[in-house]
Amino acid sequence: MRFDFFYDFLISLGYEHPVHPILVHITIGLVVASFVFALIAIAPRYSKFAVTARHCATMAAVTVPLTFLAGIMDWQHFYGGAWTGIFQAKLTLGSLLIALLGLGVFLARRLTYRSPGIYAVYLAAFMTVVGLGYYGGELIHSGSAAGGAESEEGSGDGEQAAAGADGEVAYAQIDQIMQSRCVSCHSSGNPIWELDTSSYAGLMDGSKNGPVVEPGNPADSELVKRIKGITQPQMPMGGSPLSEQQVQRIERWIEQGAPGPEDAPSGSGAEQG
Repeated sequence: MRFDFFYDFLISLGYEHPVHPILVHITIGLVVASFVFALIAIAPRYSKFAVTARHCATMAAVTVPLTFLAGIMDWQHFYGGAWTGIFQAKLTLGSLLIALLGLGVFLARRLTYRSPGIYAVYLAAFMTVVGLGYYGGELIHSGSAAGGAESEEGSGDGEQAAAGADGEVAYAQIDQIMQSRCVSCHSSGNPIWELDTSSYAGLMDGSKNGPVVEPGNPADSELVKRIKGITQPQMPMGGSPLSEQQVQRIERWIEQGAPGPEDAPSGSGAEQG
C-alpha cells in the first residue's frame, strides 16, 4: 500500500516531512493527561479530576486510530514498509494502545470514575506510550551521537591514512561514514528500502528503487541527492545532516569511480614507501 499521492499533495504545499509526529503528540498528551489527572483524583478533595481523566482518555481513544494510520502511512512512504524490530515493536504497542483506550471507553460506561479497573487501564495506556516513545526515539536518533563524533574527527589522522596524497578517497573513508550515520536504518539486519550500507557490495547493489551510486557521476547518484536534501526526505532521516566535508568526500569518491575496498588509492602512503 502506497500513499504517494497524499505526500505529493503535501509537498505541493511546501510540507515534506512525516505526518505521524504531528498527531502522535496529541494522542500521547491525552493519555499522559488522563493518567496524571487520575492520580490527582485519588485524593478525596480532588476527586472531581477523575471526570477530567475520563474525558482525556475518551479523546485519546478518538484520536488514536488516526494517529496509528498516519504512522502506517509514514512507515510505508519513508521506510518502505521495512519489517524491522523497531517497527514491529511500534506497531504492536500501537495496536495495544488502541485496544486499551477502547477498553477504557467500554469500562467507563459500566464502572465508576475512580474504579480500580479504570485506573488499571490508565496505567497500562501510560506505560504503552512510554514504550512507544522509547522506540520512536530509537528510530529517529539511533546513530546520531556517533555521527556527530565522526563529523568532528573527519579531518583527523583517519582521513590522512585512508586518502592518497593527490586527494583520492578510499572506500574505508566512505565506510566510516556509512557505519556511523547510515547502517542503523540501512543494513542487512535492518534493510529499510532494501538498502544495505554496511558493505561495499550492499551499497553498490542499491535499494528496491535501483542503484544509489552512479560511479563517475555524483550529481545523478541518489545517495548524494539524499544526503544533500535534493531528494526528500533528506538523509540521515531524523538526525543531523552530514557535514560539508563528509558530503564532499562521498562526491569525490563517486567521481573517482566509487572504488571498492580492494582498490587502494594510488597515492597512498603504503605505496610511497
